[in-house]
Amino acid sequence: MVNGKPLDNNKLTKEEFLEEWQVDVQQLKNRAFPIVGIGGSAGALDSFKEFFSTIPSDTGMAFVLVQHLDPTMKSMLPELLQRNTPIPVVAVADGLQVEPNHIYVIPENTEMVIFNGRLLLFKPTRPRGLRMPIDTFFQSLAADWGEKAAGIIFSGMGSDGELGARFIKKGLGLVIAQDPKTASYDSMPRSVIDTNSADYVLAPKQMAEKLLEFIKKPYQHMQKKNAFDNAKVVNTLQKVLQLLRSHTGHDFSLYKPNTIFRRLERRLHTHQLTSMEEYVEFLHNNPGEIDLLLQDMLIGVTKFFRDYPAFKLLEDKILPNLLKNKSKDKPLRIWVAGCSTGEEAYSLAIIIKEFVERSKAKQFLKIQFYATDLAHEAIEKARKGVYYSNIAADISPERLHRYFVKQGNLYQINQEIREMIVFAQHNLVSDPIFTKLDLLCCRNVFIYFNPELQKKLLPIFHFALNPEGVLFLGPSENIQGSETLFDSVDLKWKLYKRRLNTSALADITDFPGKNFTHVTPKDAPAERELPIAVGEYVKRVLLREHTPAAVLINDKGDIIYINGRISPYLELMPGEVEVNIFSMATEKLAFDLRNAVKQAITKQEVVVSQTKIKANGKGAVLKLTVKYLKNPEEIKGLLLVVFEELPLPAKRPKTTSLSALTKQDLEEKEEEIKLLREQLQQIREERDVTVEEIKSANEELQSTNEELQSTNEEAISAREELQSMNEELMTVNTELREKTDQLTEINNDIVNLLNSSHIATIFVDTSLHIRRFTPAASQVMNLIATDIGRPLVHIRSTLQYNTLIKDLQEVINCLIPTEKEIQSDDGKYYSVRILPYRTTDNYIYGAVINFVDITSSKVSQQKQQESLLLMENIVDSIRDPMLVLDGQKRVIALSRAFRKIFRVTEENTKGRILFELGNGEWNIDGLKQLLDKVIEQDQQEDFNDFIVEKHFPKIGFKRMKLHGRHIVNRLGHQQDHLLLLTIEDITSKQ
Repeated sequence: MVNGKPLDNNKLTKEEFLEEWQVDVQQLKNRAFPIVGIGGSAGALDSFKEFFSTIPSDTGMAFVLVQHLDPTMKSMLPELLQRNTPIPVVAVADGLQVEPNHIYVIPENTEMVIFNGRLLLFKPTRPRGLRMPIDTFFQSLAADWGEKAAGIIFSGMGSDGELGARFIKKGLGLVIAQDPKTASYDSMPRSVIDTNSADYVLAPKQMAEKLLEFIKKPYQHMQKKNAFDNAKVVNTLQKVLQLLRSHTGHDFSLYKPNTIFRRLERRLHTHQLTSMEEYVEFLHNNPGEIDLLLQDMLIGVTKFFRDYPAFKLLEDKILPNLLKNKSKDKPLRIWVAGCSTGEEAYSLAIIIKEFVERSKAKQFLKIQFYATDLAHEAIEKARKGVYYSNIAADISPERLHRYFVKQGNLYQINQEIREMIVFAQHNLVSDPIFTKLDLLCCRNVFIYFNPELQKKLLPIFHFALNPEGVLFLGPSENIQGSETLFDSVDLKWKLYKRRLNTSALADITDFPGKNFTHVTPKDAPAERELPIAVGEYVKRVLLREHTPAAVLINDKGDIIYINGRISPYLELMPGEVEVNIFSMATEKLAFDLRNAVKQAITKQEVVVSQTKIKANGKGAVLKLTVKYLKNPEEIKGLLLVVFEELPLPAKRPKTTSLSALTKQDLEEKEEEIKLLREQLQQIREERDVTVEEIKSANEELQSTNEELQSTNEEAISAREELQSMNEELMTVNTELREKTDQLTEINNDIVNLLNSSHIATIFVDTSLHIRRFTPAASQVMNLIATDIGRPLVHIRSTLQYNTLIKDLQEVINCLIPTEKEIQSDDGKYYSVRILPYRTTDNYIYGAVINFVDITSSKVSQQKQQESLLLMENIVDSIRDPMLVLDGQKRVIALSRAFRKIFRVTEENTKGRILFELGNGEWNIDGLKQLLDKVIEQDQQEDFNDFIVEKHFPKIGFKRMKLHGRHIVNRLGHQQDHLLLLTIEDITSKQ
């Protein structure tokens, strides 16, 4: 089902199908067996054969093989692979259900995806040379099969499979690349290795072992429902995060715990470890693993124009609104946060450039475009703008030709587009943000952050955007909890417009900065991590010199411990419970508290301030004392806030003129003004610091951009390359070579068969030219090796066969075989059989002439005929009636006396069965049994004096004695059983 509708991939293009993809999540959790996607191109056939020769037939895995194939030629891959493996090899048919212990091969001229375990075929939508069938299948395999998907990239030119491998790795599947040293063409496996997507780099024979480990040791899932209630799990996670932060400088404590666990699971599975404790020890012993873990944490899976309908919506509806009020002094400001390797930023730049060129804004519009990411390696790649050739599957040929320069197996964004964007490394959690933005693109970043961080980032984004500015999120993200800050433009593609709402500014001051040290997962409060009992410490040390009304807070304002009665100053607000001192205080008190806490953290000293409040229905003066705890008994980063009520000064009569004010009144007013000025100055200083930080960040980004521009190489001239077609031809050549080897074996077998049979055979084409002949044929037709290719009519022979050419032509035209006996001039006899020559696809391509020497058989036959003639003459000369019968009791000779007495002719009798002569008068009881007994016995057994009394229609009654004798006649290699039946007429002797 796609969006609740029946799937009909004959009516959907591949792009439309992938866009509407909805995998059955429940089925995804219950995948019963792993599926291994295999990609290869030029030179991969030998690797495939070597790999499958090591795979047992009962692994429980299914293998789906995708290779670059010539779309005009039928693939021979299933037939070639089946010779090297006992596993059934199947050519994929549309809708085929994948089953374990099978190998499935993509057909020619198709693209393939997998959906709910079924292989679906699509007609290619891209021209030949721009298709990336391996990437297409691997992406669908990652989405459909999750962590039970594996991908292997074998030999090949280009980079097809690199993007798909990243998707499989993100989904916690296994990725293996062929060792480039063992690959005929190392471009494809090296592209996967260079992007850090390969878990293993192995020779084909070594891959089976890792695959069997993959199926035997599945992931040890740790994200259980109550995982964070386990102090041991939380403590181990803290150790891993601390190692990451100390080694790399990046804090992942605000990432979703399940996201962190999934990445850790993947590393555990890669190293075949069984527990987090083992992995922590492994990290300590292998510092290089921390860098690999960081790469897994920061893995970016993106591509050009990902979710293309969303970019189309930007181009058609959002950009016109953003540009309609722009002028020369109002630049279009864009920020792509979490840009990864830059594909999304460059996609935006391309559609913006095309839109500006179509609009009137081309003359004056200035564009300020920033793209940032936490990963330094990703930013470096984005700045260079160099990508593998598999991006051609996501970019139209027109845009590819206009905005990219081909460099061998790579494409580089042209300088004009690169200069539009300033790339910089940036930590979204702690670094200063870009402001006055028209478009803020932060796609597929929130999916890694916990709800707390998302809730704090959205007000920041609101603050960063101009009025009517647009926020662009990923399709799986939302603004839950900040609906009052944004209006929805498009719910499906998560486009939001900024509301004119300034209340969000109050939340920004609570945003965690670089000093933020809270690394405890959700549901594990900070006080659980403290090494001593906080309450005892507060009572024993801190409160001995203070009044009881006090609270202990962290630098975020979260209340850790309460001492005394604080209800006059702090109270819980309606709604979701939030134990934070700033949210529990009144608006005026919250302002003073923020200032005091800020000063105490900055100066790391005691800060005292006074403010008027209402307590118990009466006015009072509240003295706030905020003390920064530097390092008391190992407790770090905490603050103690003490509340003390002071008596109000004595009331004085109201005065209406300045002259009536007393000196004390003036001093109080001056004190209030002084306090307000200090507060105002503090706000100005904070504002100036923020402005300076932003200026500094902008200067750094500008400097980085200038540095990049100075190091960019000059663009090389565009040139067309036939790399993909060369790959296909190499694949075809490899298959043809394999097929040629098989045909050579078959040809050798046929030649040896013909030579050993001593049969003279000549093959001619439809023009009756000699194509081939066996050695025995040279003795029949006087043929030599140089006669191949000559017309058969030019060959002189000793055969007395003048109609040979005519008979050949009739067989070719009518397709009816013919057979004749021919004699040669030297007295030999041949049986000549002519048959049509049929190819495997039933095409008539000439004729085959077989000559079988039957001379000895013919001589034997002649001798037999001579003997029979002699015997007939002898029988005919005897005066008594006599018959010679063969084994079937058929008359082969009869005497003159028999013809005369029984009034029969030789023509009507000879060749007929004895018992059928006349009207059956010789069908005499007992005679048949006697004759059978004589013929069937191995040794001669005669009978005599068999009395027969019979009335014959022509001659009347006869009384006879019959005598039977068995005659053995040996002629050549034949042995004929003959029976001599003599008749003695005794009618007159009665």
